[in-house]
Amino acid sequence: MFLKQLKIKNKFGVIRTIEFREGLNLIVDETPIGNRKKTGNSIGKTTVLRLIDYCLGSDGQNIYQDTEFKEQDNTTIKNFLIDSEVLVSLTLVDDLALTDNTITIERNFLKRTKKVQTINGESITDIKDFNHKLKELIFNSKVDKPSFRQIISKNIRDEKSKLTNIVRVLSPYTSQEEYEALFFFWLGVDTDSHDIKEKLAKDKSKEITFQRRLKKEGEISLIEQQLLITNSKIDELRKLKDIFNFNEEFESQVESLNEIKLIISKLTTEYSRLNMRKELIIDSKNDLESEKADIDVDKIKFLYNNAAKLIPDLQVLFEDTVEFHNDLIDEKIRYIEKELPDLTSRLKRISIEVKDLRIKEQELSELIGSSDFSADYEKVLTDLNGLYEIKGNLEERKKLWITSNETLERINDELDSINEGINSQNSLIQKRVALFNKHFAKISNKLYGEEYLLSTVKTERAYDLIITNLEGNPSTGKKKGQIAAFDFAYILFAEEVGIEYLHFILHDQLENIHDNQLSTILIDLANSINCQFVLPIVRDKIPEGLDIDKYIILQLKENDKLFKV
Repeated sequence: MFLKQLKIKNKFGVIRTIEFREGLNLIVDETPIGNRKKTGNSIGKTTVLRLIDYCLGSDGQNIYQDTEFKEQDNTTIKNFLIDSEVLVSLTLVDDLALTDNTITIERNFLKRTKKVQTINGESITDIKDFNHKLKELIFNSKVDKPSFRQIISKNIRDEKSKLTNIVRVLSPYTSQEEYEALFFFWLGVDTDSHDIKEKLAKDKSKEITFQRRLKKEGEISLIEQQLLITNSKIDELRKLKDIFNFNEEFESQVESLNEIKLIISKLTTEYSRLNMRKELIIDSKNDLESEKADIDVDKIKFLYNNAAKLIPDLQVLFEDTVEFHNDLIDEKIRYIEKELPDLTSRLKRISIEVKDLRIKEQELSELIGSSDFSADYEKVLTDLNGLYEIKGNLEERKKLWITSNETLERINDELDSINEGINSQNSLIQKRVALFNKHFAKISNKLYGEEYLLSTVKTERAYDLIITNLEGNPSTGKKKGQIAAFDFAYILFAEEVGIEYLHFILHDQLENIHDNQLSTILIDLANSINCQFVLPIVRDKIPEGLDIDKYIILQLKENDKLFKV
């Protein structure tokens, strides 16, 4: 799909209509660099990319929120978007020369009944359903993973993490299984089983955590030995009990007492099991809370500022990662805490029931103890019931072990089966990687005289993709050139293989690339490959001698900003 048009309007009328062309599409900041009082940083050139991304399912917060200071919204822009009821409309087409197979997306920034979120006129209020519909229309895929947002993450490189990583463009907490599904999709390899694989991997992790808790109270082999000894003692006491011969009234009282003790045993066993579950949840919650990064960024800001020349934007990446990490931890804590109220209620109910039974047990014990019958018999019964309680607890722990081991075995069998199917596609995977490298090496050689290569690494859990023959610590400009080479190579690869892909690449902040490589990217690559290369750039940063006026789709200035606020 190609970008056809981006229209921005509000209740007062049309604000901007941006028509896209094939090849290079420039959003030019006309602010002169020599004018120190005017920076050009807030005129809206990057916002165009983010509005496109918003139409393609992002949350849109980066439109009015500074990436460095996320707690401080740009209230002027945010209020303008809401108060003037800004509506953004994006049109995608299969062919820029034709009007067939058009996708029109509309979104505003309002909530509830005033919310607009449509695809081809159909209102889809849930963002997950919205993105799933886009995936079905654009990529002809209905499987959940990889998600639509994951697939297009390399097409819209407006955030710093996407401008510093070539293939690992998702959040730093993305699992290996999720990346495998994404990489396979990019390569045009079947990903139907990855939804199941990811779920199984999460279930396996939970079961392993549960077994670590069980191990604190003993391995299953120890429990089995304890059961053997306990059963042996029970057999001895039962034989001893049979020696005693009392009247029926006493036997009835003893039987009632035994029945109460048995019920108490079962309830305490259930209490133990539920309490173990509750403690496991609390332990998990505490473990998650201990992972939260509580770092005083201000105290180390001086150090990061000093390092900024060597590692640009380090402070931004650090804060973003800390905040995202803590938000993710909070979401996990809320999820695991959902079971606590029910567990607490059941534990309280069992505790009350056991307390009542203990009173009845005490009454019967006193009645039996006041009789003329042997105190030895009472001791036998007490010891016997104590052993039954121990046996019940041991059997419950053994049952938990057996169930957990069976669950793990089932999960591993299913994972092995899925991985076997994935491994059977290794030949296809390597062929696709080799085909991609044909284009990647050619473009990278054209840019830097070096041939970069994509390769696979098979870990125990999943396939991974890595880029080789790169400098250990390339400059910012060269890294962005490498990313551009990868993205252009992917367009050529996808077209040759015949898989569905987006025909547009949106890049921000290419000004650090050397003039030689930037000229090659802007004039040669962007206009020779069947794609659209959309780039915000400052006029004074364009290499001298390049006639770029015919590629400009939008010009912005300090007195003519995107929203004209």
